[in-house]
Amino acid sequence: MENRKKVIRNGKVVFPDQILEISLLIADGKIAAILEKDAAWERDWEVIDASGKIVMPGMIDTHNHMSDPGPFRFREDWYHGSCSAASGGITTICDMPLPSEPATVNPDSLRLKKQTAEAQSVVDFALWGGLIPSSIPDMKKMHDLGCIGFKGFMCFATEDYPRISDGYLADGMREAASFQGLIALHAENAEAADLGCRHYSKMHCEDEARFDDARPWWTEYDAIQRSLLFAKMTGTRIEICHTTICQGMELLKDAKKKGISVYVETCPHYLIFDHDILRDKKSFAKCTPPFRSRDNVEKLWDYIKDGTVDVIGSDHGPFTDEEKLQQHDFWKEYCGFGCNDVVMAAMISEGVHKRGLSWTRLAELTSANAAKMLGLFPRKGNLMPGADADIIFIDPDMRWTYDGSKSFSKTKSVNGPYQGMELRGRVTDTFLRGEHIYGNGELLGKAGLGKYIKARG
Repeated sequence: MENRKKVIRNGKVVFPDQILEISLLIADGKIAAILEKDAAWERDWEVIDASGKIVMPGMIDTHNHMSDPGPFRFREDWYHGSCSAASGGITTICDMPLPSEPATVNPDSLRLKKQTAEAQSVVDFALWGGLIPSSIPDMKKMHDLGCIGFKGFMCFATEDYPRISDGYLADGMREAASFQGLIALHAENAEAADLGCRHYSKMHCEDEARFDDARPWWTEYDAIQRSLLFAKMTGTRIEICHTTICQGMELLKDAKKKGISVYVETCPHYLIFDHDILRDKKSFAKCTPPFRSRDNVEKLWDYIKDGTVDVIGSDHGPFTDEEKLQQHDFWKEYCGFGCNDVVMAAMISEGVHKRGLSWTRLAELTSANAAKMLGLFPRKGNLMPGADADIIFIDPDMRWTYDGSKSFSKTKSVNGPYQGMELRGRVTDTFLRGEHIYGNGELLGKAGLGKYIKARG
């Protein structure tokens, strides 16, 4: 990476509580100084013009599923997935422990994924460890290797990645509390959600929107309620992943007021699409927890604005089109889709423009809060002197239509929920530690540029 100093000028720079028309000086991959808008610069500095652009910290994607290493890397590998991320303004990927094989559940598998990503990733990355019964004895070792937290499924996951039942969840929480680690949970009642899907499959239900009934809101509410009780009793920091229900948001808001250390994540697709999209996109838009009602979607925005939601994650986890249809039964098809290249634009279009979300709140949701939650702050998540120069430029008024066939992702599906969505606002340029890695629709970064970012506790 070149050491030449660079100065970003003429943009509107987003800081935690204000937007300023100032210049940013970059040196050795870091924010070196904040300069007056019209400050003079040295002759040998590279001048980068951000006229007409919003300048924000790069997004830290708290929720990503690479299928690499392992036999499923045909879905998404670290190179293509990180290129897709860079094009959408993501400068740090936080990768979940599956569906890579082996799953990241012990020190050896953590090291293997780290090595794989170091060789391929265009953006920086951090790694989640797994919370399954057999991984609990290794949690402290993974934490010491820089693991940002431990992901457990309260619902059924896979045969090789079993759900974390209540007893083991309590054990895992106690272990995490011993070193102030973070537990992240997919919160759905396992038996009720699974039996619901089996029921609708058996009755050959042809209304895909009923997926919301098969895994109803209260299965999520029950799991959130249990996780909060366990966190209170064990003194553990927890994150509820991809929260979809307003009833759960209210419960989490109240828990925060009572002093429980809980963070709340949701995803843009739960803030945009309702269960009716499943009638159109069918299994290509299937995900868990399910899409909910339109009324619920709109109510979620209240919790975005009032601070209940801490972070936005993409839950990027693509499958091939063939895989999404292979069971010939909607109720049995895989859940998940690719989306990390569109989530920032979706939040700008639906949040900033349609619902009055401030740029400062957007930066908090997509970067600052994630860095603080995961132990990456102050290196990441801000544009203050000393931080990594992870920067994105946004054209706030650019109008465009999402087309999956033009994605940098390995799986270029044109059937996902965002396909054909008309958007206002787009990431035009992405810088990683001062290096221009995406601009003018082209990938400029090289494989292996990304670094492993350890949690600092």
